[in-house]
Amino acid sequence: MTDFSKTSPCQPLLDYFGKLIPLKQEEKELVAAKFHPYTFVKKQFALQEGKVCDYFDFVVKGCLRLFKVDEKGDYHVFQFATENYWILDLTSFHKRIPSTLNIEALEDTLVLRITHRDLLDLYIQAPKFDRIFRVLLENHFMQQQERI
Repeated sequence: MTDFSKTSPCQPLLDYFGKLIPLKQEEKELVAAKFHPYTFVKKQFALQEGKVCDYFDFVVKGCLRLFKVDEKGDYHVFQFATENYWILDLTSFHKRIPSTLNIEALEDTLVLRITHRDLLDLYIQAPKFDRIFRVLLENHFMQQQERI
């Protein structure tokens, strides 16, 4: 059994999930096995247009922005993700197609990320996460609609 003390890299994510629904020890261990820390430096891309979005990122510290550059060179920002927020190109991630969007670090940023395959595996191994992520995506979609 893993001891998830405050020094665990996944602790912020475990705390986040714990506020939504209590997790069993086995589910905490799955989170620790499936999510991996990654650091971006300021102005580094987490995703560039034309690449498939391979990760669903949870921001631990820092700030990322999701944006598109149109044919005139104008920037259109769809989302900022700061501490305890999620970010991805949902269409690219789930359909496994090249993205039309970019994700860039606006400052040095630490994320916990999960791959598409690991997320699907997480849903199978711990069905509770299927519901958690459905609610997360529904909330995100509503926020986007309100913003528009």
